[in-house]
Amino acid sequence: MLDAMAQLALSAVGRDRPGIVAAATAVLLRHGVNVEDSRMAILRGHFAMTLILGVPEGADRVSLKADLDAAAAELGLEALTLSAVESHAAEAVEPTHMVSIYGVDHPGIVHHAARVLAEQGANITDLQTRLAEGDGEPALYALAIEVAAPPELDTATLDAALAEIAASEVVDVSLRELGADAL
Repeated sequence: MLDAMAQLALSAVGRDRPGIVAAATAVLLRHGVNVEDSRMAILRGHFAMTLILGVPEGADRVSLKADLDAAAAELGLEALTLSAVESHAAEAVEPTHMVSIYGVDHPGIVHHAARVLAEQGANITDLQTRLAEGDGEPALYALAIEVAAPPELDTATLDAALAEIAASEVVDVSLRELGADAL
């Protein structure tokens, strides 16, 4: 376990190509920075990553940012940000439920689901979508949302709220409780 470090959030987006993660982590390693949490994905040819970094006390953040910017420019990334993580933001929010939504693609599915979940006090901890286009068939939309439901929210109430999405968006909606993660 490393000594207590300041935390920074690094986000980067750009056209996908090999070497993005290697270049970014090489800079981090040179500055003694530890990758504590990360999420990376390729979406239709665009690479996106968000990292939570442990930065040693006394590290030169200006130099770190300059070196990351240089790597981003060399890789042709469209955006790179580095910002402080507030201490309250480090509190872990654990997902309690998985919501799955499937149906014919149309605008509004994500918004309606996010609005209904917010109204129930459920915090979205992860959201992934996938569009499956078929030859001559309407495109199908798949949405998977992990949520942290407040302890006082009863599953029947959440089910009823999700039924509103199914009816108004003409999609199939399912809810399942998540078990404890081993990771």
